Amino acid sequence: MMQENLQTKTEHQHEEREKKENTIPDGIIVIDKPEGKTSTQIDNLVKKKLKVKKLGHIGTIDPFASGVLPIAIGKATKFIPYLIDKDREYIAEILLGKRTDTDDITGNVIYSIDEQELKKLSLKEIEEVIKSFEGIIDQVPPYYSAKKYMGKPLYEWAREGKFIELQPKRVTIYSIEIMKISLPIIQVKVLSSSGMYVRSLARDIGEKLKINEKKVGGTLKSLRRIRCGAFTEKDAIPAEAIKHMSPDQIKNYIKEVTPELLDMRKIIIRGQDIQRVMNGTPPKFKVQGNNGENVILADENGKIIATGEIYKGIVKIKRVI
Repeated sequence: MMQENLQTKTEHQHEEREKKENTIPDGIIVIDKPEGKTSTQIDNLVKKKLKVKKLGHIGTIDPFASGVLPIAIGKATKFIPYLIDKDREYIAEILLGKRTDTDDITGNVIYSIDEQELKKLSLKEIEEVIKSFEGIIDQVPPYYSAKKYMGKPLYEWAREGKFIELQPKRVTIYSIEIMKISLPIIQVKVLSSSGMYVRSLARDIGEKLKINEKKVGGTLKSLRRIRCGAFTEKDAIPAEAIKHMSPDQIKNYIKEVTPELLDMRKIIIRGQDIQRVMNGTPPKFKVQGNNGENVILADENGKIIATGEIYKGIVKIKRVI
């Protein structure tokens, strides 16, 4: 009996150790999404490989585009609202002489001009129009986008033949670097705020360029996101590589969420304040800061306990981690 109990205990310890070893850490993994796959399909690939229930990507990439797709796993999903608003960087190819209903080459052509006509455009004119989009601009999203109207994505409305007229949204384009002009193609590198649609930018550049008062038209030929907030191509693992990796191998690429990564002010809490915060109650002390400022509450070891928002010196708890 004693031997059986000992064996059972050993087996239980082995199971517990194995369970512990297979635990997937909370954090963020950066995937290099290939062309032709949706962001949700990449989510499902990672979910299936790691056998986790909770995850979500930060900033959707169009199916026809590729690039940096950060995915939050487990408790790290609570940080998505703080990471989704960060700057983005893209390399894009704009096809001049054509306008489509989706603002990219996957759509139906609305109008086009002969490629020979484009030769009437001077490089100076093209450069001036492109550069005119730098700064704070009002941009209308594409008809076909994941942006929601009355709870339904715009692309679903568009597929039903209902093209919703949206109000322009204010976005910032910090810089547009012209990398190459080989008409009808223009290659650019764009650094912008979140919420800026490169497809809309391609459309608007084409609308602003004119030959004999006739709009040239522009549509997005290719798009690659090379940075999303703090995450770059260097951090990204090709989705194809993920397919052939074990969970233990994938775990090595999961980044812990730190105050530095979130780029938010860190406030250290100690003693009884830790339990207060974990219960959703503000710490007893007051802090300096502007109303509405988001902050991180962490213990002395830097472990994030919660996120909060300052209001009249009080840190109101927003999310307990």
